[in-house]
Amino acid sequence: MLTYDLTNRGRSSLYEYLYQKIRDDIILGNIEPEEKLPSKRSLADHLKISIKTVENAYAQLFAEGYITSIEKRGYYVNHIAQTNVISSPLSSFSSERRKEKPLADFTANSACYDMFPFSLWAKVMRETLSDYDNTLLNSLPFYGIDRLREEIAKYLYRFKGMDVSPEHIVIGAGTEYLYSCIVQLLGGKAVYGVENPGYHNIVRIYEGHRMPWEYIDIDECGLDVKCLRNKPDVSVIHVSPAHHYPAGLVMPMERRRELLDWAAEETERYIIEDDFDCELRCSATPLPAMKTLDRSNRVIYINTFSKTMIPSLRVSYMILPEKLMERYISTMDFYSCTVSGFEQHALASFLERGYFERHIRRMTLYYEKQRQKVLAMFKRSNLSKISGIYEYAAGTYFFLKVNTSLSDVEIKWNARERGILLNCLSEYYYVNQQEHNSTLIINYSNIGDKELETAIAKLEEIFSV
Repeated sequence: MLTYDLTNRGRSSLYEYLYQKIRDDIILGNIEPEEKLPSKRSLADHLKISIKTVENAYAQLFAEGYITSIEKRGYYVNHIAQTNVISSPLSSFSSERRKEKPLADFTANSACYDMFPFSLWAKVMRETLSDYDNTLLNSLPFYGIDRLREEIAKYLYRFKGMDVSPEHIVIGAGTEYLYSCIVQLLGGKAVYGVENPGYHNIVRIYEGHRMPWEYIDIDECGLDVKCLRNKPDVSVIHVSPAHHYPAGLVMPMERRRELLDWAAEETERYIIEDDFDCELRCSATPLPAMKTLDRSNRVIYINTFSKTMIPSLRVSYMILPEKLMERYISTMDFYSCTVSGFEQHALASFLERGYFERHIRRMTLYYEKQRQKVLAMFKRSNLSKISGIYEYAAGTYFFLKVNTSLSDVEIKWNARERGILLNCLSEYYYVNQQEHNSTLIINYSNIGDKELETAIAKLEEIFSV
């Protein structure tokens, strides 16, 4: 029986890691050609994992030609020529394929670059160079320039009704950097909770800092506080109440108050409120941010301009409670600000003149029209015969639930062979992925009509409709 330690798999998902271990044993000759692999059920029982995890690993090995399937007999190892060995895991292309531009990328949850007001941004940058001249060369406060912090505070008040002090705002180059700062700020005793399903990059940051974490299930209202209370070691919880990714849920007010009550019960409990992408939601009535409801000073608010502006503008910010801001100033002042003064001054001007809010309004209207057009194209296609569309309150994406016998691994592999990149909902779960199979996440924010028509036709080929 094949035996592997699946606990130290790093960033790989369970089925990816199992696939890699079996593949490596085949390449090294530890599993010989024509040798029969264990049945899916017996291997799942032996490794204490789900049958679906084994099925996905076998499907990937089969797709890459490492094994073959004989009806009613099982899986057998093929003769593999070393020169033809594919070394890349399922989650990436071969080196040649990565260089190619995909026909359609449904995984890119990015802004439509054609809609960005480049002329206005260029004007602001030119004026910034002229107005500030040599002062742009000066060193910066480690928490960011005062002007940008003030403009962010004004914007949050106008757009979200958040009354926050600029002195509690910290500027950083990307949310990943700010999360790393939070981990250092909260110390080594914290145990982090993450939403299941959820954004796996958050876990990678915690693991990179060797911090313990646990997943907390969500229900139809968002993070399940009862599940959270069943894991008493968790002291810091990451949530996205305004727009959960990928479920697209908006956490109702009652659930937000329950979560705030949980945080207030212990002195070192905190909530990280991730407000990513909330500005671009096309539906759902906005609710006040949890930060505005926080009476115990336990909410760390975090947001970014990378999605609403352009990804290359790595400007994010967090708002710390007073206690943590004092700790940040006293213990982390040796860090340098990771965002250039030029970008900070330019963004401050962009906010001050109302250009950013005008841009958000324009983008929201554009995405609403784009959404209706994309949904109509899918509903007119033959895919509608075997699938259903689920919108919820998602921002620039929706779910396509397909009635198919193909596994998620096979769907992704067939799509990649046709030049289409896509993600499945099951990839965002930490457990019980098989319960959410055959649900595709369709990000439409930066894909043209012709690309979409061709991509839909290719998807019809995969599902033979």
